[in-house]
Amino acid sequence: MRRWGIQKKVFFLSLVPTMVLMIVVGVYFTHSWVSNLTHMLQDRGHSLSRQLASASEYGAFTGNRNLLFGVASSILDEEDVRAVTIYDSNGRELVHTGPRRQVPGPELIQNVTSSSMREGEDASLFIAPIYPQDLMIDGLLDMNKPSSDSEETPLGWASVELSHATTEKEQYQALLVSLLLIGGGLLINTLIAVHLSRSVTDPIHELTRAISRLREGKLDTRVDMDASPELEELAAGLNAVAESQQQAQDEMQQNVDQATEDLRETLETIEVQNIELDLARKQALEASRIKSEFLANMSHEIRTPLNGIIGFTDLLLKSPSSAQQRDHLSTIRKSSEILLTIINDILDFSKIEAGKLVLDRTPFRLRDTIEEVIVMLAPAAHDKNLDLVPLVYNDVPDAIMGDPLRIKQVITNLINNAIKFTQSGEVVLRAMLDDDDSSGTRIRISITDTGVGLSQNQQQSLFHAFNQADPSTARQYGGTGLGLVISRRLVEEMGGEIGVESELGKGSCFWFTLPADIASENDSQPVRKGLEQERALYLEYQETTGLATENQLREWGMDVQRAATPTEVIQAVQEAQTGKLGFAVVILGLARHLLHSNQHRELVRTLEYECDCRVLLLTPTLNEENSSLVDLVSAHLTKPVRRERLFEKLYQLVHGQEPDITTRQPRERIPALGPDTDSPRILAVDDNEANLKLIVTLLRDLNLSVQGASSGYEALQHLQKNRFDLVFMDVQMPGMDGTETTARIRTLDNANARLPVIALTAHALSEEREQLLGSGFDGYMTKPISQSMIARTLERHTGTGIQAEDAPETETEAPAIRPSARTRQQSVVDPDACVQLAGGKVDLAEELLSMLLDHVHHDRDAIRAHYANGEQKALLERVHKLHGATRYAGVPELRARANKLESMLKQGEDGIGDAIDALIEAIDRLENWCRQTNWQEQLRTVANDESPGQ
Repeated sequence: MRRWGIQKKVFFLSLVPTMVLMIVVGVYFTHSWVSNLTHMLQDRGHSLSRQLASASEYGAFTGNRNLLFGVASSILDEEDVRAVTIYDSNGRELVHTGPRRQVPGPELIQNVTSSSMREGEDASLFIAPIYPQDLMIDGLLDMNKPSSDSEETPLGWASVELSHATTEKEQYQALLVSLLLIGGGLLINTLIAVHLSRSVTDPIHELTRAISRLREGKLDTRVDMDASPELEELAAGLNAVAESQQQAQDEMQQNVDQATEDLRETLETIEVQNIELDLARKQALEASRIKSEFLANMSHEIRTPLNGIIGFTDLLLKSPSSAQQRDHLSTIRKSSEILLTIINDILDFSKIEAGKLVLDRTPFRLRDTIEEVIVMLAPAAHDKNLDLVPLVYNDVPDAIMGDPLRIKQVITNLINNAIKFTQSGEVVLRAMLDDDDSSGTRIRISITDTGVGLSQNQQQSLFHAFNQADPSTARQYGGTGLGLVISRRLVEEMGGEIGVESELGKGSCFWFTLPADIASENDSQPVRKGLEQERALYLEYQETTGLATENQLREWGMDVQRAATPTEVIQAVQEAQTGKLGFAVVILGLARHLLHSNQHRELVRTLEYECDCRVLLLTPTLNEENSSLVDLVSAHLTKPVRRERLFEKLYQLVHGQEPDITTRQPRERIPALGPDTDSPRILAVDDNEANLKLIVTLLRDLNLSVQGASSGYEALQHLQKNRFDLVFMDVQMPGMDGTETTARIRTLDNANARLPVIALTAHALSEEREQLLGSGFDGYMTKPISQSMIARTLERHTGTGIQAEDAPETETEAPAIRPSARTRQQSVVDPDACVQLAGGKVDLAEELLSMLLDHVHHDRDAIRAHYANGEQKALLERVHKLHGATRYAGVPELRARANKLESMLKQGEDGIGDAIDALIEAIDRLENWCRQTNWQEQLRTVANDESPGQ
């Protein structure tokens, strides 16, 4: 009530107490009235029943029904009497008049010794016993006393049924009268309360209106009221204030008139000066136009040779040179890029100032444009350990009309500034629909950072040419101060707005809006299907990146479950596989400082090799010293991920093959090298004559200079005599194999150059990457190889762009990926079973498992060959031999799959191919597990644990 106005308080205090009292009194008297009517009906019923019993004594005694019927009929004529019944001494009915609605049984009648009542819904039944009467006056006067003092048996009983209709009608009338009285009282009380409150508030409102008129400048306002002495005193004070203000205004007006006269004389002088200034302005505009044209022409003239410097520097960087030379060339390249950026800014600014800037209006895809900028600037952000994230809302149209290059320029400028002035945290780009726009659909793009922020004074001069928020940072960060002013002019030319929201020390948010003119969907978008309802487990330490990636996965229909720790990831995967609902892929997003974490390395090893679950690793931009974890996972992408690359990797991990996106843009075809071209020299090494001949033929068809070698020793001899740019090395060779040969090649490398060595293997599964790359290889190719695979490898490692004319675009160098296991796998190796099968002898257990590992890869090749050649008998013998070997070593998974395949071969069942694939997968998992695990130490640990109990 303290915040209520005076009117509310007066109205409440004058109305509520009276209203409550009136309602309480009305309810009390109404209840009393209704209760009295009910009691009167009951008393009347008892009285009529006793009168009927007394009048029926003789008739009941003599059994004269006619007499009793006359008595009953006389009672029936009474008001509210609906039925009358007289019973004999045995409870049987003698006489009844009126309708039969409530008929008590003989047992109930015989138990009545005095007048009683039974109440029904619409009537009440009153029953009184009939006793013989003595003609005593006292008995006649006392109606409640039995007619005889002796305990005699009643002559019968008399019942009278009274209707409630009349009583209920009177009760309703009583309620209606009470409501009318209460309502009338409340209405009168309300009118009195309203009058009382207005008598208080009307004078106050009049004073308020007078104050409003005074505030509007009507100083002649006066208040004259007939109210309480307090309000009259307040009105007198208000009149005094108005009079003093009016006097002050009159004096001020006199001063203004005098000043106006003086100003008129001054304006005549200023008018002459304005004419002179107008002439000077025209001269300045002409000079500015000439300057802008000069800057535009000079920018073009400087830019032309500068592009030549950059281009020839790139060519020199690709040529063999010493480390010092490459360092000098890199410095020239970076300095040229900085100078080119400055020249480009000056050129754009000059075009804008000269009015020669022409914007394109073409259809483009906004999300692709944003992704291109983000991916281009990601390395700079990652070098500062910043999280760079694009968030494009789902309701933002993708295909729009505009100038994509200029939009990209604006976004690049804003993100570059955010990265430049942010030391830690994140830079987030958000694209959404502008809710403040009412004229049409507009897109709002904002770049938020957690950097140093801007003060109010810095924000005011931020979009001015050649100005920076803090001039002292120009030396530290560089720049011309033109980026933001160019961005502002470009946005305004495109029909949008640009602005900044910032607070010093709390980061900044630069934003701009663009009209979203929807482009016609002429170009078909890639149809990304195939991931619906697939389950993915996502561990991400950077919250904003996790939000963006999870939103993209759910847009493709994936069921995404988030995890917070590596332990939670392992538990979730194992529980899902136990329930036969394993995850299709585990997405692991790591920051740069976690790439060398033993915990995450063990997490990847457990997922890939023990749980047989594929892992997609998302990392910042990597360098050579922090890329070891990448070799353990099935797939790797660099943050921020592009939609198409993310979809392709997920599809490949889930289905084991690349997606069929029919609308993918074809790659730019590079013509094959001509015969006179200075092509790179290639060394091909393979012990198989047919394979070596194939590789040499494919390379020579591409007009490449190639030398063949059939062994590792021969390859080393060629390398000592001649210079080669790339080596294709077979992994498995007799004598000196590919791994040992590569290790010796590394000893021949000098400090200035590293010879790329590419492994050639027939079964390079994703689990073998760490072993191959850790052995000194720079890459690998899976047999059978093709010209397109060779071309892409050469382009990646030698910088020579070639393309086989007949190579299919869908062919890829990436090895086949086995999809994740959806059910819990049996243990690859059971150390307890190994020791137990060896009779508790750990040396024998090691020897048995080593013998099995020495032969499984031969068994794998033989099983494939026998099945391909249809050699059923030889296949059965080889599987039987392998099955027997597994019986002496604790390899549950391999033993179970070998047993199943042997049984199917003996019984001639279908599905032999699938069983063979499962067996080969078990062999691969066994080899990978043994490579990644110190199994000898585990066997010794088991033996030591069991020794005390023996």
